[in-house]
Amino acid sequence: MRRWIVLASLAGVASVAAARSGILVRAIRSLDRRGGVFSRRGASAYAAGSGIFAGLHERAARDAAASLRQGGVVVDVGSGPGRLVARLSALRPDARVIGVEPSGEMRALALGNGAETVDGRAEALPLADASVDLAVSTLSAHHWDDPAAAFRDLSRVLRSGGEARIYDVRFAGFGPGEARRIAAAAGLDPSRLERRILDERVFGVRPYSVITLYP
Repeated sequence: MRRWIVLASLAGVASVAAARSGILVRAIRSLDRRGGVFSRRGASAYAAGSGIFAGLHERAARDAAASLRQGGVVVDVGSGPGRLVARLSALRPDARVIGVEPSGEMRALALGNGAETVDGRAEALPLADASVDLAVSTLSAHHWDDPAAAFRDLSRVLRSGGEARIYDVRFAGFGPGEARRIAAAAGLDPSRLERRILDERVFGVRPYSVITLYP
């Protein structure tokens, strides 16, 4: 828990600098990947500690539930222990909610949580073309090996009129310029992307952002 508090405090103190420079973002991503602060390594420990993000998962689930058409299909990319899948399924029992997760240990935890998950990665989703109404990702995108490939594959699986919402920690996720560059590298129109900071606060800081893709 101490590690979470240190990270949140660092984000608050350096928020202005982070908006102007990628230095803090790179530092947090490096810390994450080395120390496992946000990583998927150690599935049981991650699942136990990820309750700190319950507010973000609830926000993402309610946003999805409010906008999804009747009987729609949602994919949660990087679904981890399946909390968002289970919550959205409870909010919208008419919908089909699929979690995509590369970790077998995480998929086993998700099964215990009553969530439907499949083996796969953001860069190569195991889903048919134009088969999804809404794609959601929470706290996963900054781990993607090839973000442009992920953006491209999200676009591939979305139906006409669908969208992808990528929620992440503001100080580790893609900034607005970076997101537009990734979209362009994926062959997508960068103007069909928007990024905004969410209102939710942690330790007095607004730490979350959401990128919405409209392929």
